[in-house]
Amino acid sequence: MQYKKIIKYTVFAIVFGIIFCSYFARFEGPATGYWDTYITAPAIFMTNQAIDFVSKNGKSLYNYSLPGRLPENLVDKQTYGIISKDQRLGSAILFAPWFLFFNMLGFRILFTLSGVATAFFTFMTLRLFSKRFSICIFSAAAITLNYYILSINKLNPNMMGLLIVSILLYLIMSDKKSWLLIGLLYGVLGGARNVGIFFFPAIIYILLASSERKLKDLSLFVTGAIITILPILCWNHFAFGNPLMHPSQSIELEGFRPTFEHNFFFWKFNFNGMLNYPLYNRLIRTPYFPYPTFLMFPLILLKSFGIVISLLIFSGIAYLYKTRKNKCLFLLLWFLPIYMFFSVQENWSELKMTFLLLFLSPLVIFATYGLEWIMDRRYAAKDILRISSYALLLIFAIKLIFYAEFDADPRWYLRFPRILGSGEISFIGDDLRTKAEDADELLGQKKDLTKANIFPSIRIHSIDMTEALKKAAKEFQQKDISVVDFWKYIYEE
Repeated sequence: MQYKKIIKYTVFAIVFGIIFCSYFARFEGPATGYWDTYITAPAIFMTNQAIDFVSKNGKSLYNYSLPGRLPENLVDKQTYGIISKDQRLGSAILFAPWFLFFNMLGFRILFTLSGVATAFFTFMTLRLFSKRFSICIFSAAAITLNYYILSINKLNPNMMGLLIVSILLYLIMSDKKSWLLIGLLYGVLGGARNVGIFFFPAIIYILLASSERKLKDLSLFVTGAIITILPILCWNHFAFGNPLMHPSQSIELEGFRPTFEHNFFFWKFNFNGMLNYPLYNRLIRTPYFPYPTFLMFPLILLKSFGIVISLLIFSGIAYLYKTRKNKCLFLLLWFLPIYMFFSVQENWSELKMTFLLLFLSPLVIFATYGLEWIMDRRYAAKDILRISSYALLLIFAIKLIFYAEFDADPRWYLRFPRILGSGEISFIGDDLRTKAEDADELLGQKKDLTKANIFPSIRIHSIDMTEALKKAAKEFQQKDISVVDFWKYIYEE
């Protein structure tokens, strides 16, 4: 028996070593794109360290000195004006201490730890469902080394969301629960990702379904959540005049932001986003993307995990409902509301699709349980035939989607007129759009998304630890940083 433990420990060390090296080596560095800059900037300002914001040509844009205290470091509209730049404070708070102690290296460290810790807590959660070490370690690797997530090489708030979700699910699924701790962590999630509100029904459901002292545990959970999210609510009230205000809806936000009419049953409202049907009058897609968001999410997941694993999700749901009904309903309540919410959003950037990370964990749990169930069964010919039929049906449905056509959202070029006007850069870094969409590019995307791979797609990236360690050594010594003012070039010269 001892040699089996040695093999398990060795496999565990190898898998987690690969995850560590992958995340450590592929990180590009802080403030290299739109999203990661609005994490980096406030995180650095919170530590009383200035940033040199520069133009596309490298010219300094602001001459300022920080007051040396909060919140003034973040709000000086005469200089940089962090409030006016679509800043989200929650994710920045998580990174600020790492920058304070490790300078620029701190961003790489937390990016790496987010991958390792996500895999670890996913593994621990799956052990609650499965007795097989091999299945659990495979699934923990799959959630952190899948085709899609390996394309992310910058700071991303949804990566932090995935980490927090993986810890939350472990705490909630465990037999011995600390609802105060769960509440505290849920408040952190809500501060970093305000869409965490969509997980509230799932948490309340499992609390009421599993707790023997419902009122006390509910009080502990709510108290914990309020404690950790209250600073963010106070910040929103201070910065935007409303504790529940989303920064993108603030009148202080810079840039050309026209509003568009939307409908919800008989209620008409104006919104500066571009929501899809049924909130808009017809079903459309965002330009540069071949499909609406509600199809992009599952197609990306199918590409990343393949037909086989995707079918295991459905098997896992069915079997988990029969054996652990409350936990199955909890996971479905975790997944469905946030998927439905984002299914009507525009996907104005590749990065925006990373919201799928927030509901990835329940899908992995379902797939793991489905695999456990299959390995416990002795299949007859009719079972194999039925599963093969489901696979063929899914492949047929994916292939059929290739022929689906959707009109491009006509509001897009009203929102971003410079794309067709001067041809200037609309988004820098992650989302470079300098001209109208290209039909060949769309066709290529459609072919890629509808391949219907039986097994997961594989993305191989070089892991040069020698080069990564050289970068890390420089980052540890580096405190000052020059950053292109990405926001400036969305709408301005």
